Amino acid sequence: MNEEILRVSRLCYQCGECTGACPMRRVSKFSPRSFVYNLLASSDSDKEENTSFNTGEQSQWNCLICDNCYIICPQDVDFPALILNLRIEGEEEETAKAKEDILAHRIFSEIASFMTHFDKGVPTDFKGETDEESEYGYFTGCLDYLDLFMDVGVNYHEIGDYAVKLLNEMGIKPRIVSLKCCGHDMLYQGNYNIFEQLAAYNTEKIKKLGIKKLVVSCAEGFFTFKKYYKLEDAGVEVIHISQLLSEQMEFSDAEKARNRAITVTYHDPCAMKRFQLYEAPRDAIKKSGVKYVELTHSKDNALCCGVSGMMNCNDMSKALRAFRLSEVKEKQVDVLITTCPKCLSHLNCLKHESERGIEEEEGKERKEREGGETERGGEKKSEYEREYNFEIVDLVVFLGRLLEGSKS
Repeated sequence: MNEEILRVSRLCYQCGECTGACPMRRVSKFSPRSFVYNLLASSDSDKEENTSFNTGEQSQWNCLICDNCYIICPQDVDFPALILNLRIEGEEEETAKAKEDILAHRIFSEIASFMTHFDKGVPTDFKGETDEESEYGYFTGCLDYLDLFMDVGVNYHEIGDYAVKLLNEMGIKPRIVSLKCCGHDMLYQGNYNIFEQLAAYNTEKIKKLGIKKLVVSCAEGFFTFKKYYKLEDAGVEVIHISQLLSEQMEFSDAEKARNRAITVTYHDPCAMKRFQLYEAPRDAIKKSGVKYVELTHSKDNALCCGVSGMMNCNDMSKALRAFRLSEVKEKQVDVLITTCPKCLSHLNCLKHESERGIEEEEGKERKEREGGETERGGEKKSEYEREYNFEIVDLVVFLGRLLEGSKS
């Protein structure tokens, strides 16, 4: 095990703040405090018999790496880094067996792995004005692959379209960069060798193109490029598009007046927490003139959507998503906005699953009425209210649609 990480973990004095902040603790017995204690209490001699780090609710694979524990820790114990090191340095067979049971969307891991064998990046066919000499490079992320394999009622491609259009509105004609997957999920799944290959290719490509500002609309892409690529050493600034939108995007008074009828809230992706990028997306939203309300758990205290690195799409993660959407429902908003395609996927997945269930119930009720059956007690049931009667969209899609509406 990495000695530095082990040394840092010994700073833990078992105060329990991390466990209180852990989203997984709401739906399981997972506890960062207990995990650290058990890890440090285990000796090399009995490590082979200790399976608690790879099985059961205390498994290292159950951690969402959401940073809530790190943010609140009075000793700055980097528990997420500890988990990553354990995943990366684990025995190959042990790691493979653990991931075999928890990988929810294996196809995306396979795509990332295939990318290391070919000199080609992700698709870049997006609308808008571009400039191959621009110092701004825009990386769309793996949007088109999500469109191919995620059937949750989301058009991922339009995120890239609207991102380029919004950059154009701000006077920026970006160069759309065909990089490979940033490697976020490979890293979180412990596949460090594949992550290194993806990062090496992408870093060399960015340097060769002479890009000075790399703009991304994906929260996980922003986090990965900024934390693990160290592009600043090559004079490249990594920018999340919300930072540009909050600084340079403008709406007219007439547009703001029209947008006041829309009530929205914002879900903080875990990937934004490490750099505490909270205000930029909120400022960009508020500049449009819409009515903004804050969720009960937000910013440092925001709750994860429940799925980390495309792993653990199970009953526990579903319970976390349901809790999060229930918070949104309580605020009676029209739109839930986020900046992470994964959050967009998983939250919409539960929303559409709920809608399908309601439609099935309504169909059953309709058949019963048509068949002449009466409700128990002779009373007619009221119409079903939609469980989550709000839209869930990406930030650039939301703002892009507002601008399109004002021009139509």
